Amino acid sequence: MPIRDLLAVVDTGEQDGQFLEDAIAFAAFHDARLSFVVLSAMPAETYALTMGPPYVFLDDYAEAVSAKEARITKAAGAANIEVRTISDQPAVIFSKAAVYARYADLVLFGPRSAYEHPPIRRETIESILFASGRPVLVLPQGHRPGVVDHLAIGWNATREATLALREAKALADPGAKIDVLVLNGKPSEKGHGSEPGADIARHLARHGFDADVVALSRGDGSDAEALIRGAREHGAAMLALGAYGHSRLREMILGGVTRDLIDGAEIPLLFAH
Repeated sequence: MPIRDLLAVVDTGEQDGQFLEDAIAFAAFHDARLSFVVLSAMPAETYALTMGPPYVFLDDYAEAVSAKEARITKAAGAANIEVRTISDQPAVIFSKAAVYARYADLVLFGPRSAYEHPPIRRETIESILFASGRPVLVLPQGHRPGVVDHLAIGWNATREATLALREAKALADPGAKIDVLVLNGKPSEKGHGSEPGADIARHLARHGFDADVVALSRGDGSDAEALIRGAREHGAAMLALGAYGHSRLREMILGGVTRDLIDGAEIPLLFAH
């Protein structure tokens, strides 16, 4: 299914000039309508008690929102885009962003460095993944869109990985090469089967893809580093991942691939939950 509606998420900071260009170019390549949503977090109700009269903040706040909308419009030029702003408490922002995402085929984020408020970016990504049913694509700085004729899937035979593969197939060129990255895979009746990665590779081949199983070991780094290394060494243009196969609380405490990679990497990362 072709991409027709894209949502790109930014905040009121000024360090996302490159991401604005990247999102606009991505939409143009896919001939898709692009909407930007600006996350504009308001402070808690105690702001006036700690920082002074609210109107001092509101003037600055309104100026920042207007300035950001103007920057997006200037970057877009004659492109067909829409700009929306979510101005509210952070918890409300996360919820509203997920609702907006339901009406897009794909949600674009830039890397962590493109945001003035990285924690809000992270929470918004998580909210969209858990509450919208839509995939998230994190673009690296300066990404040049093109035909995806070679991608990688981090395959651990989970429901989340299956959803990520479905979304990746929709972006891939017919007959594309797909590397099935299996990290420390072990035979399992409820997961990989007797030969980790083989069953999903055969499934992809029946759909006309050139699928190879790539066995990876963690080595001295993290699981996330091993997956990125495997994708890049084999020349993949994108890495698809099932997001939060474990609970967010567990990943917050113990770490996990999603939390390690959600800030972005050298190649586009497609997340689905």
